[in-house]
Amino acid sequence: MSNGVAIATVKFPSTAVDWVKVVLSIALAALVYDAYCVVRMGGPSFSPYTWLIAHWSIISNYSHGPLVPFIASLLMWWNLSRETQAAKALWGPYWIALGCGVGVLLLPQLAQWISPKWYGPLFGAARFSAPFLFVWQVWAVRGRFGALQEQPPASGSVVVAVAMALYCAGIKAAQAHIVAISFILLLYGLALALGGRGVFRVLFFPITFLLLMIPLNFLDEMVGFPMRIFVAQASTALLNWLGIETLRVGTGIYSKVFRFDVADPCSGIRSLMALTTVTAAYAYVTQKSLWKRWVLFLSAMPLAVLGNMARVVSIALVAQVYGQEVAGSIYHEWSGFILFPVALGTMVILGVMLNFPYRRLWENWMKPIA
Repeated sequence: MSNGVAIATVKFPSTAVDWVKVVLSIALAALVYDAYCVVRMGGPSFSPYTWLIAHWSIISNYSHGPLVPFIASLLMWWNLSRETQAAKALWGPYWIALGCGVGVLLLPQLAQWISPKWYGPLFGAARFSAPFLFVWQVWAVRGRFGALQEQPPASGSVVVAVAMALYCAGIKAAQAHIVAISFILLLYGLALALGGRGVFRVLFFPITFLLLMIPLNFLDEMVGFPMRIFVAQASTALLNWLGIETLRVGTGIYSKVFRFDVADPCSGIRSLMALTTVTAAYAYVTQKSLWKRWVLFLSAMPLAVLGNMARVVSIALVAQVYGQEVAGSIYHEWSGFILFPVALGTMVILGVMLNFPYRRLWENWMKPIA
């Protein structure tokens, strides 16, 4: 009789063919790691992985970048868990791999609070081990793909070839964006070439989701400044409607009591990048219709504007009551916590509204009373 506790066992390859598959898988992973994560002497002066790490660490607009692969991993689990053949599978090894990955990601930040000198070595170790931890997560669920595998189509090899050509072009031109996109394309090709259309269908969105970790620097100027102007206009109009007489000059908001400028952090460009990631995952999990998913995904910009408007207006209200010094120092530092509750709360309400059975409600309303 079983005591209800599942004990994970390590299964080694039992045939020569299985051993060949393992060796080839390790060799393929090593080649991909070498191409995208290693900077070689005499070769290109960058790798897309170190380039991404630099943007995530230095440019705060993309500080959410390390979370994107973890969310993509959870989306992979979500798709696999919904498959009939994998619904009853034990997921313990996967959760252990995911927990170790999250722990390694958080360890440098936690250690920095104890001693700043620990941050550098631990961050370097986390940067080195993160790709292997993600491979571990995929390896932990490899058995769940068995029922989904089909005859690989020839298009998989074509996609891999296109990804390799794009990689070479990006390296030669020293364009990190092109090299990073070639990695996403390579994952598409490998999913098709190794697992067929069944595996590709399950992995398509999690792989596509990884595009959100690639910095889009051009949006800072194209979207950031117009958002600053709009947030300043809308906040000024709302404050006047509340009875606080204010005047907008450019991105500055002025009254008899306070004066402050809607700077880049308050424009919404930082929150837009993070909210785009959240709305994409939330829409995929909660909505079944494609058009509803797009509505939620495209709502990221209005949600970012709404959240930053709430922050700016709250700062102005605190300044009106307690003075500009209090609003511009203590409250300003903590007002960022207003943004995401407002934006995420509105996102959840929008998702519920999209799923609400309006037709059934109308039919029940119009049904004659017996």
